[in-house]
Amino acid sequence: MKVEVKFLTLVYELTRKLRVEIELPDNATLLDLIRKIDEEVYPGFSKVMLDCNSNVREKYLVLINGRSIDFLNGVNTRLADGDEVTFLPHCGVA
Repeated sequence: MKVEVKFLTLVYELTRKLRVEIELPDNATLLDLIRKIDEEVYPGFSKVMLDCNSNVREKYLVLINGRSIDFLNGVNTRLADGDEVTFLPHCGVA
């Protein structure tokens, strides 16, 4: 299956890519995608995005088809062919 991945603002500054299409096996999860980004787009991406428990760090927001993974199944959310995954930093008051 293929998913479209977008890197916005500060995450774009890391990857130097705005949009990529990534091939994943069926039933892959968001965690699988993050590891694949390590291999194909930006080595060390998982170290930037994930904490020591393999959860997305609080300073980042990940959307799957416009929905925050906080309201899905986190990094264990299953992806489907054609999904759009967006990585961006959280915005808010410090």
